Order: sequence, then C-alpha cells, then structure tokens
Amino acid sequence: MDLRHMRHFVAVAEELHFGRAARRLNMAQPPVSQSIRRLEDDLGVVLFNRSRRGVELTEAGQIFLVEARRTLMQAELAGKMARRAVSGSTEVRVSFVGAALNNFLPSLIVSFHEAHPDTRLTLEEMISRNQVDRLLAGDLDIAFVLGHGEYSGSFERLVVERSLFVAAVPAHWDIARQESVTLAELARQPFIRPPEKSMRGIPETLAIFHSVGHVPNVVQEVTQTGVMLGLIGAGLGCSVITATCAMRPPPDVRFLPIADHPPHRRWELAMIWNPDHLNPSSAAFVQVTKDYVAARPQLLDLA
Repeated sequence: MDLRHMRHFVAVAEELHFGRAARRLNMAQPPVSQSIRRLEDDLGVVLFNRSRRGVELTEAGQIFLVEARRTLMQAELAGKMARRAVSGSTEVRVSFVGAALNNFLPSLIVSFHEAHPDTRLTLEEMISRNQVDRLLAGDLDIAFVLGHGEYSGSFERLVVERSLFVAAVPAHWDIARQESVTLAELARQPFIRPPEKSMRGIPETLAIFHSVGHVPNVVQEVTQTGVMLGLIGAGLGCSVITATCAMRPPPDVRFLPIADHPPHRRWELAMIWNPDHLNPSSAAFVQVTKDYVAARPQLLDLA
C-alpha cells in the first residue's frame, strides 16, 4: 500500500470534497480521484459514498481513517528518529507546564548541567495536551505534564512532584483576611480555572470541588498560571492552585489553606517519555531525574 494514496485519502476524508482536497494537496482533481479508486481497489472496500449531495465516508472509510492517520504519523516519526540518530545530536528537547518552574524544574536543570555540561537542553512551556501530541509526533524527548491526565500506553511515567492545593484570592477581598477557606466559600465566589481542553481528563481544580459536592462559579478560563494570578490580583476572581505557587507569592494575591481539602486529592507533576525514542542524551536526562527525585522524597509529600 502506497503512503501517497493514504495521504490522499486522509485529505479527502477531512475535506469531504475532492476539489478542496486536491487544492490542499497541490494536485489536480483527477489524479486524486484516481488515487482513491486505486486505494479502494487495493483494499477491496468502498471508502466513500459519492452522490450529487457530496462525499461521505462509509463505515469502512471511518475505520480506515483512524488507522491511516496512525500509520502516517508513525511513518513520519520513523523518519524523524532515523535522521536524528544519524545527526548524533546531544540535544534534549524538554517541555513543561508552567507550574513546574515553581519548585522542581529549575533545580533539576542545574543538577543535569552539572552532570552533563556538554548536553544542550531545549526547553519549551506548553499545556499538557499539546505536550502529549508533540511527544507522540517525535518532536519532544521528555515532557513534564499534569500528573492526573490520561496518557498513551507507549509512554513511561514518573511522578516527580506532589503537593496540596491552596486557594488563591485577591489580596483586597474580605475573604483574604481569613486564616483558611472552605471549598463551599470558594464556590460562591467568581472562579477562574484552566480550560478542560488544556489537558486530558477533568482538571484537578474541578475534581477537588466535585469530590465534596460543590460546583464553582466559573467566570473565566485561562491556560497559563501567570495569567491566572494576574487576573486574581486584579480582583476578577479566585482559584485553586498548587501550593508550590505560594513559594513565590505575588503582592496582590493571598494564598489560603483549604480547610476541607479532600485527603485523597493532590496536585501532581509527572515526567513522561517514550523509552523507544530516547537518544543517549535524553536517556541520561531521564536517569538524572529519577536519581534527583529518589534523593528528595519531600518532593512527593509537599504540604
């Protein structure tokens, strides 16, 4: 089966229009139609229903689309891995969520550079969902993601940091003068949360409320922790955030303990990687991280 035919099929399946697919592929329409016919002949199934009303996938076409995308991604990944192996790169490509910078990641980077001074780290901040996609595509070696998400079975996973949640409220609110706050009190305030689409699974900031039967009054969704703290400082709402953020408190935000914090809920940061795609430098980074965490058990028990 020719990968070119598969790429043509995916384009038509996503556009559901032969003309638009041809333009997307920078081809004339007849060769695209011929390519799809050839693919259908090779498979012995009809992939598209064609009518005057348009084009739609058959049941076989819907199933084949899932597998075709996976096959094309795997083919692209194989090429990336081969080219990288030939280049002899000593670069380690690392991504992370912003909260990793509060406590864990800066010290880890120092430890790694001390052990491997000639290895170059390329660092990029992004949301957990995007990190997983980039890791699957072979564009990253290591990802530090929110630990409660659902991730590919091909990844290995190590929880590197764990902490309680705290309430983050505007310093000028009356509630900021309290010694602690309950989840019911927070649920009555304007609430800022990360978007559900930014990670796989329900954000822990919502799950912590659900576990005690409350629903926060969400008025704003933001992805970046720094932006969230800026909005809280401006008085636009409050939030629930990892206690590691309180290590560097902004002057206009007050962090409060949560009096009824569910005992089974913790914020977690996890390192994920595909062991089959590590070069010697990225494998060394994984080992340094394992050793770093093993030597600091307090990372997994931050109150």
